[in-house]
Amino acid sequence: MTTTIQPSVKPSLAAPEHLDQAHSTPDTSINPEEFLQRIDDTLGLIAEANQIASGWTPVKQIDVSVIVPIHNCRDTIPEVIDRIDEVMPPATETILIDDGSVDGSWHYLRGLPQRDNRIILRRRHHHGRGSAIRMGLRHTQGHVVAIQDADMAYDPADLLGAIWPILEEQAEVVYGSRSMRRGGSHRNNLRGGLGNQMGRLVNRCLTTCSNLTTGLHLSDLETGHKVFLGDLIRSLPLSETGSGIDAEITAKVAKAASTIMEVPTHYTADLRAPEYSRNVRTAMTTLRSLFTHRNGN
Repeated sequence: MTTTIQPSVKPSLAAPEHLDQAHSTPDTSINPEEFLQRIDDTLGLIAEANQIASGWTPVKQIDVSVIVPIHNCRDTIPEVIDRIDEVMPPATETILIDDGSVDGSWHYLRGLPQRDNRIILRRRHHHGRGSAIRMGLRHTQGHVVAIQDADMAYDPADLLGAIWPILEEQAEVVYGSRSMRRGGSHRNNLRGGLGNQMGRLVNRCLTTCSNLTTGLHLSDLETGHKVFLGDLIRSLPLSETGSGIDAEITAKVAKAASTIMEVPTHYTADLRAPEYSRNVRTAMTTLRSLFTHRNGN
């Protein structure tokens, strides 16, 4: 059964309580040298956090792994990478998988500076989104694993709202739902034309079919923001290579996870664009995947 929440993001660094108390209620029993040492220790922690955030100090423990499947996204992938670096916690690794792009995406990726928390993978031929996600999963180390599309239709900042419930042990799986964002970009884009309305209708039908086969109550099956407990998603025997991966993952986490949540997420793509148009073959692939994996197998 799904539950909807809007988690609050906790600040990453808070001032120690003893410093606040020292300012508000002077205590003559505190040794001045000890007090100065506490200040030095706090400043040292702040400096270390800044160094990690700036990439000067390698992260020893990975909390979050972000998988980014890429296929012909040369114009948007630089913004996606910069945005992930900007909003994600310091202990985050980014796994970029080029799935046989022919628009120069791979040439851009291989020119990126090497970093300990960045993995760049490549398939010479296009195998499909599911294949790229599965390839990325094999390289994840994080306690939490998140999926972020490379077309910038989804803002990585919204991914934080889906990550925190798992870090706080409130859920094992969190989906970012476009339908829950009332008055947001997804709704506005879907007003503009029959193509958008059809895209919304198809997604709603596929989500309904998924709910009937899994017993869940999701509002957006094919969202590009999906977040999982790392050990859980790595334990699933995934087999889909193309668009059926969303249905397969959903069917299998419905059996394996005890708590699945949805949180709102923005969506800024125009579904009338050729790259977002859903054809009958793609919809049938999703339906086939729903039927094949309906028992979580």
